[in-house]
Amino acid sequence: MMRGTTQPMPAVQQDQMTGQPADAHTHAQPSYYLTRWPFVNKILAIVEARTNGRAGVIQRFSTFLIIGGFAAVVNLIVFQLGLLVPLKIDDKLHNILAYLVAAEISIIANFIPNDAITFSHLPGHERPWLARCLRFHLTNIMGVTLTFLIEFTVHYRLGIIPLFSEAIAIIIVLFFNFTVHHLFTYRHISTPKESYTA
Repeated sequence: MMRGTTQPMPAVQQDQMTGQPADAHTHAQPSYYLTRWPFVNKILAIVEARTNGRAGVIQRFSTFLIIGGFAAVVNLIVFQLGLLVPLKIDDKLHNILAYLVAAEISIIANFIPNDAITFSHLPGHERPWLARCLRFHLTNIMGVTLTFLIEFTVHYRLGIIPLFSEAIAIIIVLFFNFTVHHLFTYRHISTPKESYTA
């Protein structure tokens, strides 16, 4: 380069979330989705950088916990109300019926907001609503069965009251459900696109 001549400087792009210069060689999309709150987006950007791209999983798990907490409260209320209904049947059968009704209502209370918020950015969300709902139910059948076995065992083997036994089971199965929803319910649709000729 000759003395006294100037070369155009390359444009430095800034990251819209952090305001920091963006690496020209890094074009990867963040693993998380942007929220309506800039402060939360900045935190997610920091978490993304410090966890090597795992902010999306942390974001989904946090949302899953909040929605799951609401659904768990719904489950416990319906379960307790089911136990209070006077039925002239065996105590164990009464427990099972109350559990099944509470499980179905809490699955719906869990599916609707999780489908709309938590897992809405995953590839499997492209499936029709009914298909997602059915897959969510199939996934939860395993979780519900595991929760029931834990609740039934803790109550009848350890003598803990049914409401606390149910709460213990819900907490244990929480991590199982979150993992299986990622691996099955909202898994990427792997079928190749078919080409049609006119």
